[in-house]
Amino acid sequence: MLVALVLPACGGSGPAGPPAKPGGDGGDRGNRILGRDPVVYGFYTEPEPGMPGSFATMVRRARDLDVIVPFWFRLAERGDGTIEAYAAPSPERRRQVIREAHRRNLKVELIVHNLLYGPGDRSAATARRFLRDPRAQDRAVGGMLDLIRQEGYDGVHLDLETVPPEERHRLTAFVRKVREALPQGKLLSIAVFPRNRDVRDDPNTGAYDYAALGRAVDYFILMTYSEHRADTPPGPLASLDYVDRMVRYALRYVPRDKVIVGLGAFGFDWGGGGFPRYLDHAQAVRLARDRGVAVRWDDRARVPFFTYTADDGTSHTVYFENARSWGEKLNLVQRHGVRGVAIWRLGMEDAAAWRQIALRLR
Repeated sequence: MLVALVLPACGGSGPAGPPAKPGGDGGDRGNRILGRDPVVYGFYTEPEPGMPGSFATMVRRARDLDVIVPFWFRLAERGDGTIEAYAAPSPERRRQVIREAHRRNLKVELIVHNLLYGPGDRSAATARRFLRDPRAQDRAVGGMLDLIRQEGYDGVHLDLETVPPEERHRLTAFVRKVREALPQGKLLSIAVFPRNRDVRDDPNTGAYDYAALGRAVDYFILMTYSEHRADTPPGPLASLDYVDRMVRYALRYVPRDKVIVGLGAFGFDWGGGGFPRYLDHAQAVRLARDRGVAVRWDDRARVPFFTYTADDGTSHTVYFENARSWGEKLNLVQRHGVRGVAIWRLGMEDAAAWRQIALRLR
């Protein structure tokens, strides 16, 4: 999820070739576990510098959530299939969070990602080592099953990013292996970079076989909040047209009752050189107020933004999301008839945006 905030999604509008038949269980397994109503995923983290964690939001907004995915585990960088805790609380605290979620009838998925090892292409290298070693894959699957038994997870969420394109078939085979190993009644979801054409050598999207992955998983989560990122000029994180194009492409290959649209709850403050500052909604609104500038509305992108001049004289541009922009995207979700949304991340959002969730999805 985090690398999607930095790396580009595959763009363009060229022909994608004939779509594969959706196949699979058509979402029946997910329906049996969660029912047929719209599904709301919430990604969960511990507190970050200057920002609250997700626990209070999970508790307060449980009636408008279905699944939480705590950002607690990743593949060890050596690629041997070890599942290691990362940015995670103690096992006792993890079990407490899971119990509190279950008390509120929420499902909890175990995340396994390959992120945040440091600079360079270390995530890609880790994925390559891992996917080329069948014993490492078996070890990882065993580790997932152990954690499910020990801590009480209701399924697995795979977030494998910047996987080298040549590993496409191995990635698909690994996802199938996880599916086959999971006990009956356990969910499997995957997060993917969005795209609107299949460029097989794209370093961010080329490894994802949408049709095959869509058959293997219960829910297919599009990380549709990466139109502009930390490594691009300023712009909307997810203009409405961008989200629409990414969803339309996915629906050519994945059953609509498996497709989940990513909703960003964050913003970026570009300016002054270097990477932009990562903001939650409250920080963005407070920054505009402190700088004495008005939050404006981008009529084309259908998102809020503002500009200001810093004390050092540099020009800054801030794009973020709020209740109104979420409402626009939720209208799109309804219009396409996809299964629901996934929020990155709980605790960063405009509190008023939950009213939009309640109005349109509950």
